[in-house]
Amino acid sequence: MDQRMVVAWDGSAESRAALDWAVERARHTDSTAEFVLLTVADDASLIPGKTVGPEEFDVAAAAVADEAARVRHELPGHRVTGEIVIGDRLNALRRATDPTTLVVLGTQTRDFPRQRFAWSLGSRLAASALGPVAIVPRLGAGTRRGVVAGVDGSETSLRAALFAAAEAELRGVPLHLVHAWQEPAIWQDAFVYDQEVLDEIASQHELVVRDVEAVVAKFHPGLEIAAVTVHGHTVRALLEFSPLPELVVVGCRSRSSMNRFMLGSVSHELILNLDVPVAVVSDRVRDVTLDLQRSMTEKETSA
Repeated sequence: MDQRMVVAWDGSAESRAALDWAVERARHTDSTAEFVLLTVADDASLIPGKTVGPEEFDVAAAAVADEAARVRHELPGHRVTGEIVIGDRLNALRRATDPTTLVVLGTQTRDFPRQRFAWSLGSRLAASALGPVAIVPRLGAGTRRGVVAGVDGSETSLRAALFAAAEAELRGVPLHLVHAWQEPAIWQDAFVYDQEVLDEIASQHELVVRDVEAVVAKFHPGLEIAAVTVHGHTVRALLEFSPLPELVVVGCRSRSSMNRFMLGSVSHELILNLDVPVAVVSDRVRDVTLDLQRSMTEKETSA
């Protein structure tokens, strides 16, 4: 995979966790892939209460250059650069996104109400990015293996599944396609779902994940893929999947211009509760593989 990576770097513990994750990922990639440490010099991130002057800018530029040099030592042969720009962090990072770039950033410890965290940099960037975004928490102890992709039958989740397949292939680990479902809510107290009805609902959901599995297997024939349905809460099913995953991938549908900084409910809740790196793949991303699959389907239909 020759995907370019841009890591948001400001010297914090959170950005260190994101950088460590990105470096480990880069060990499995082609050395020609570009690796960029990006520092955004805004008034708040450098020295609170002060504007960005020449001295502050030079200090930040030297810091990111030094860190880039350290990473080059860890990744010999890779194209590692450090960059610094002045501006708003969200807009600067969004400008770095595109379908062939993975933007990686850390997330701060959540020691304040979740309503405020809902407007975190990571959630806003993932909602408006033009490419995939990986949000990396400060990881705790414990062994994790495999990539989990949440699928719901939509084209957006298929894009996420294909991205997850490439990530699993890159790492040499299994891919788990997970489709979680719950029976529709009922408003009549006298009505309850009997087992026969639940079995029928479950069988329909099973078709959803099997269809996605067939597409992914077609383009990643050597990859170990397990497709499962879970009767339960979607976010819990993804984060508590056994074995515990090293990466969770979900899709994000485009929103109206008014809501373009807000994630959908599943991806939003994942970021609120994440204890594992989460990659969000927007349906703004044009996936060549998915376009090929659509073309093949249209030819089969017209034949």
